[in-house]
Amino acid sequence: MGSRHADVVVDLLRLYQELSALPTLSPNAHTNAVFSELVRLATHLEDDQVARQILAHPDVRRIIPGLRSLCSAGEFELEGAWTRQIIASLDPQRELREFPYFANYEQLTRLEHHAVLGVTGCAPRRVLFVGAGPLPLTSLLLAGRYGHTEIDNVDIDPEATRLAARLAEALHVSSLRFRCADVLACTDVADYDMVCLAAMVGPHPGDKTRVIKHLYRHMRPGALLVARSAHSLRTLLYRPLALSDLAGFRPLVVLNPHTEVVNSLVVAEKPEASQPDSRSPDAEEL
Repeated sequence: MGSRHADVVVDLLRLYQELSALPTLSPNAHTNAVFSELVRLATHLEDDQVARQILAHPDVRRIIPGLRSLCSAGEFELEGAWTRQIIASLDPQRELREFPYFANYEQLTRLEHHAVLGVTGCAPRRVLFVGAGPLPLTSLLLAGRYGHTEIDNVDIDPEATRLAARLAEALHVSSLRFRCADVLACTDVADYDMVCLAAMVGPHPGDKTRVIKHLYRHMRPGALLVARSAHSLRTLLYRPLALSDLAGFRPLVVLNPHTEVVNSLVVAEKPEASQPDSRSPDAEEL
């Protein structure tokens, strides 16, 4: 293994050990610095062959599930802390823009919005965001910048839902609605023109596939699914989608950013009943 591969592997193992040893993942200067270094490492532009060799290293493969769990928990803690801080601020709008990953969400939401416009020609009217979390930045940006007037947000965590609703109130955003629910129990999704699926939905193998299959059964033909994924070293942070995970949805757009944007995205459509059910090869990854 070349020196670059070895350096990245050593850094990954060190960061994993540091995060695993922390007594809490609540944000502080040290915890934030460790996560920031991990994100920089994962989004660094690596040669595809180098990235594959790093991901195939036995020690890296061993830590990936735990690393993703730590990232999920850390992201939840960070968003919750910032949401409370924004709500308590005298200027919530200004405080929101200070969130460390605000620019990243801006770019990702812009990519998703224009990807959808590219295949539909117009912005979907009714939107459901699954896994909105305590800081529903995508929904806030869709409402504030892209004219979406009906956005429902679902999250399985009661505290996340409560905080998100309080945040929207503090920001005087009235077009967002919030519901605490397991999406697998939600069958009232046929009226939505688009369903957005957060990257953190379904942290365990098979979970996201079950969610997508459930949405496929209950969404109306012609409705869009926008699902977030990851590629290359970004899969250290988020579980990637495979084409087979689309479970009957027809992929329309797949974007794998090579910028500081962390997530990939796929725009897919539930085919009309008259169209054949086009299933994709099992092994191909988005």
